[in-house]
Amino acid sequence: MPTPSPLLLSLLLSLGAGAAEPPSETSEPPPIEVVRITRDFGKPYYDLALDAFTEPGAARVDDVRLHWVNTSAGDRRKPLGPLTERLVKVNLRRESDRAVTVTITGDRKEFAFALELQDDGALDVYVAAVAEDGQAIPRCRAAKVRLIARRVLGIAAGIDRITVECADTSGRRQPATIEYREL
Repeated sequence: MPTPSPLLLSLLLSLGAGAAEPPSETSEPPPIEVVRITRDFGKPYYDLALDAFTEPGAARVDDVRLHWVNTSAGDRRKPLGPLTERLVKVNLRRESDRAVTVTITGDRKEFAFALELQDDGALDVYVAAVAEDGQAIPRCRAAKVRLIARRVLGIAAGIDRITVECADTSGRRQPATIEYREL
């Protein structure tokens, strides 16, 4: 299958296009937002979110999904649509019952998010990042995440980088850029 155009990827991510309506009846637990991903392009009332599914009090993360979040409709979730799923790949690798690594691939870049269920039931996400001063932070607990578009003539044409406000192992919060693997 040919590599999708970065411009098409950018267009779909900017529009929230192809988002499918979730099923109305479900037996799974409600999603728990682990991290919200804002964007510097597209409809301002659509964000992305990494959501985990786990029963309250459980010691296992059952599933993790990337959803569209409509902030103008009470943070209503929508799964990515089929066309967007062809351009943005989300893969899960279970490290243990309490830890899942999520890789998000698009525009020939792969970003990794390590999701961990803490003993108190909280869900944290960790990334490898580079601080503004150039210092590598191999394990940084993510708080605010923002997708920054690569632009051509001022038009969003792919993914440039993902910025993050995160806390290093000493607890110091700082702005950084998530490291990625070039594909």
